[in-house]
Amino acid sequence: AYSNEGYIVLGLIIEEVTGQSYWDYVGEKVLRPAGMADTGACDLETEVPDRAIGYTTFDAEGNDTGTLAENTPLMPVVGTSAGGSYSTVEDLLSFANALLDHVLLSPESTELLLEGKVEIREGRHYAYGFFDRIIRGQRVVGHGGGAPGVCIFMDMFPDSGYTVIVLSNTDLGCFPVLEFLGQHPFVP
Repeated sequence: AYSNEGYIVLGLIIEEVTGQSYWDYVGEKVLRPAGMADTGACDLETEVPDRAIGYTTFDAEGNDTGTLAENTPLMPVVGTSAGGSYSTVEDLLSFANALLDHVLLSPESTELLLEGKVEIREGRHYAYGFFDRIIRGQRVVGHGGGAPGVCIFMDMFPDSGYTVIVLSNTDLGCFPVLEFLGQHPFVP
């Protein structure tokens, strides 16, 4: 099953096995080969050109205050293997294309990565970091997520070659698109 804690452990395993920091390894093996120049993780004080600020109505305890405020005080100091990095729609599309075009992995490894392993509910499975499901008769693999002031998802349609990416700097900004696509927000 998916868990943020599992991805923290995975990041630590990558560091132990490679002798590199998680972000150095990801930069070398994923970001550069995929052409993702505007993706990474840094502390909140580092200037990132055109970085969007998230806006949330939630406080540090998860209570809805009803008042829209910057999410910066609620974000991790530096992104981790479980999230908190920054990217662009263009970079995420480059990642999807590099993955599906077998730039990052062999065809066999790509299918191993994306093919559902554990049934979550009928027609929906969890793979290695991706949900694999059938929506309106088409196979869709992807993942979404959120945090206070952040709502994102990326769905790849491997059979048709389409990719849908939505990045929002509000709590629920991507929900209307998910609902239009016939998906319940954050239910795989």
